[in-house]
Amino acid sequence: MNQAKGIYDHYFKYDEITTTLKQYAQEYPEYCRLSSIGTTPENREIWLIEITDPSTGTYEDKPGFAVTANIHAGEVTGNCCAMYFLDTIFANLNEEPVASLLKKNTVYCIPRISPDGSELYLTTTTMLRSVPRYYPFEQPMPGLQPEDLDGDGVIRQMRVKNPNGAFKINPDEPRMMIKRLPDDLEGDFYDVYSEGTILEYDPDEEITSAPALFGNDLNRNFPISWAPENRQRGAGSYALSNMEAASMAKFLEAHKNLCTVLHFHTMGGQYLYPPGYKSGKQAEQDDMQLYKAIGKMATEETGYVCWNVRDDYMGNRDGEILGLMDDFCYFAMGLINYTCETWDLDVRAGTPHVSPRKDPTDEELIDQVAKRLKWIDEHNDGIGFKNWTKFDHPQLGEVEIGGFDYKNVIQNAPSKYIPQEVEKHTRFLLREMKTLPHLYFKNTRVTPLGGMHFKIETTIANSAYLPTYVTKEALKVGRAQEITAELCGASVTEGKAKQKIGHLNGFWSKATYGWGLGGTTVKRAPAEKKLSWVVEGASGDTVTITCQCPRAGKAVETVTL
Repeated sequence: MNQAKGIYDHYFKYDEITTTLKQYAQEYPEYCRLSSIGTTPENREIWLIEITDPSTGTYEDKPGFAVTANIHAGEVTGNCCAMYFLDTIFANLNEEPVASLLKKNTVYCIPRISPDGSELYLTTTTMLRSVPRYYPFEQPMPGLQPEDLDGDGVIRQMRVKNPNGAFKINPDEPRMMIKRLPDDLEGDFYDVYSEGTILEYDPDEEITSAPALFGNDLNRNFPISWAPENRQRGAGSYALSNMEAASMAKFLEAHKNLCTVLHFHTMGGQYLYPPGYKSGKQAEQDDMQLYKAIGKMATEETGYVCWNVRDDYMGNRDGEILGLMDDFCYFAMGLINYTCETWDLDVRAGTPHVSPRKDPTDEELIDQVAKRLKWIDEHNDGIGFKNWTKFDHPQLGEVEIGGFDYKNVIQNAPSKYIPQEVEKHTRFLLREMKTLPHLYFKNTRVTPLGGMHFKIETTIANSAYLPTYVTKEALKVGRAQEITAELCGASVTEGKAKQKIGHLNGFWSKATYGWGLGGTTVKRAPAEKKLSWVVEGASGDTVTITCQCPRAGKAVETVTL
């Protein structure tokens, strides 16, 4: 397989993404089409590119595989992963396995859901969750507002000496601040804040952080389990109140052929699957087994753990996650979907994943930060942490500014590590595409019955791992349309010319026993169905049989009487 052609040593701004997508559409018009699912308040398009091999059918006639990124503005490593996936597809249109996958499937990619937010993130020092629109307040509120005071291009931290401060300098690692012990009475103590200035500063009042200017979280704005701001921070005024989230919901609703979605985020090094708002034990257990089996392939290709959001990722920690797009995709649309948290600094630095997750102790936090510093020194040429430096603050007087470059080391991969991130996720995506349902005919035959009557028999089967309905949840919520079988070209005298024939399971449904000793297959649910008609026609006439459903695509068989 050919290597992707792009350069992955930086994070892409809107114009570069737009230029690349338009070049694909111009160079490969027979394989792809480019459109927008919405225009943002700052007049940027939320681009959608669709890709398939037209020789085997239209976009809509094949199972759909979707990749999205940057629902969170600052998680730009995820966007690079999506762009690399596209790059790999177009570099291998005639090479395996891409060529075969595009004959069977349609790829949909929305590489940046929040272009306004990401542009602000990439072109300024601002950190934000999703979109640059004031929420939940209509103007900046009193308190400390993050700001790059020393002009180094990064908003870091500032430490302020205070006799009753809560922090002290770690004597074993002077770059690190640690909590003051109950009996610490001697020495210098500090309070630690974000670098910035205080709106409506009062020297007689304690410094508090102001609410975030841009508090919307698009990934808390979806209808499944949505709750208002007092329960879920970033929820938005109402479900789908943000146009970016509403545009995504419309995209998902409009594409009935979608089977799976992969959402690229950062950070942590996990593949996460729903439910998020409740335990996986309360969901369809067959679906949970599908998630685990496919997720195991993600672990094999990337080294990332595969976790349930509620049971593993949230684990023993307080709080809840509501209004997720992941839960919307699964519970409203019945789709298999994962969130990939790209870039795994802590794992690389030596802090392993623990499931279920829990809030770290003070000692564990000290160890985690020490390992981050060591990794930066040894593997990133010391880039990513600035030593504490005195600064004359316009309100507080002498302070010290320093700390991590959160954007470019913790939240996202340092530029030289981007290639390591993007390549391994594409390997998994190409494997996951192979799991989508695929209809095919076998054992088709025509038997003359005398005169102008013939019996046509065939079997329609699903050769892939996933069932034609994709998830049990899709059946429950009515999102999985049945397979229809239609015969054209002759008059049908027995049977129905057009009929619904239900669904076909994938080979996941076949129980296997004793496979280590030779193997036994036990069929638990049908993955194929026999069909027959008696027709009236002339010898030599051509008859066409078509079986199709949105999530499994279309299979066509032609026979001669």
